[in-house]
Formats: sequence, C-alpha cells, structure tokens
Amino acid sequence: MIEFPFSLQQDGLIVVEVNINLDNKCKMVLDTGCTNTVIHTDFARILGLNLKNARKTPIFTGSGEEQGREVNVEIIEALDSFVEDLLVTVFEVYIDADKYVGYLGLDFFKGKKLTIDFEKQLLILE
Repeated sequence: MIEFPFSLQQDGLIVVEVNINLDNKCKMVLDTGCTNTVIHTDFARILGLNLKNARKTPIFTGSGEEQGREVNVEIIEALDSFVEDLLVTVFEVYIDADKYVGYLGLDFFKGKKLTIDFEKQLLILE
C-alpha cells in the first residue's frame, strides 16, 4: 500500500504527476468517471503519436457524443505505478491545456485498488 497526499485544486480537481513514454512529465486530472485515459490532441502531437491512421472512437461527454482517436502509448507512469501498452483516447479535451494534458482514467488503475480519502487528502494505491 502506497499513500500519496493530494490537495484539491481551486476547480475541485485532483491532479497527479504523470510520465508518458519515459521522458514526458506532465500533469493529468485523476478522473474516476473516465473509463479510458484521455490525452489532449495538442499533447499527443508533442508526444509524436500518429493520429492520422488512428481508429475513431466515440466519446460521451456532458455535451453529448464526440469523436476521438485511439492510439497506444508505450508506458504511463503515475503514483509509483505503471501501465505498458495502454490504449488511450486522443481528444480536444475541455480542460485548461496549459495546466493539464488530459484525464488519467480507470484503465490505468485496472487490477489495482485505489482509495481516495478526502478527509485525510490521500490517494491510497494497493
């Protein structure tokens, strides 16, 4: 069991440090309502992900159905854990792209137990 302190951002978000493909450190919003990890289109281009041939996939947002692209990321590291060969969705995320590059979704936590203790402001990963 590993504990990670967090503080809620002004907008109520929990933000975690993430490393994508070993050399791209960034911040992502931890989103337990997001089934798949989502990366903003601009950051996907910085990563050099090939979006041209990526499969289209529907994304369901509060505004309705949108279209994203599915691409594989070699490795995503966060909270002293990692997932290799993760299929992520690339999308024009409605987020402050200067602060965060996307949403770290439930697919990252598959096979793990994540507890969010708001009282103690701890993320607990088992």
